[in-house]
Amino acid sequence: MAGMTTASATVGRPPSLADDDRKALILQAAETVFDSLGYGDATMEEVARACGMAKKTVYKFFPDKASLFWALVESHDVAVIEIRNGEGDERPEMRLGRLLEDVSSAILSPRQITLTRLVIAESVKYPELAQRFYRDCVEKTMNHVARTLASDPSLRLPPGYDSRTLADLLVSALLGSIHLRALMLNLSGQALEDELRGRVPLVMDLIVGALPAR
Repeated sequence: MAGMTTASATVGRPPSLADDDRKALILQAAETVFDSLGYGDATMEEVARACGMAKKTVYKFFPDKASLFWALVESHDVAVIEIRNGEGDERPEMRLGRLLEDVSSAILSPRQITLTRLVIAESVKYPELAQRFYRDCVEKTMNHVARTLASDPSLRLPPGYDSRTLADLLVSALLGSIHLRALMLNLSGQALEDELRGRVPLVMDLIVGALPAR
């Protein structure tokens, strides 16, 4: 009888979640709350309610709203894309073109667009939010492209050319107004991907093709 009582008491009890799973659920809820309310109006209470956990549990992993937001940013793994060196007879320009496509696709991903909109909307009220986002996301991405340009022997720039400046020119030319339209008009991901692929050869011809011989 006692055994039956114990068994019946455990029926329907939700399984205990590992800490990593709890954090993932909190971050998922935080993204929804930040997106719907904005950073300023979002509260830890709203996040706790959205993920179905006690507020104390949310605070256990994230001591304040700022730390929760930056954990959300870091969970997106923004545009950290490794270029593969020398695949058979693949030309260096093809590898560079693929890198630019991958970086641009990461910038235009739905989750990254959500975060970018949020930071822009709150940039006047919370300038430190915008400054850190720019440093940790935008600069991180552009520096990654610049390091690739400077370190891959087959893509090495001619003397006197700054890799960071060229990275900025390449990514900016490729994205163009696509980024603005993604932020403002909610275009479909497939339409953006198709337009990006069509732009890569033109950008490579206009910028990379104009460089003097290495």
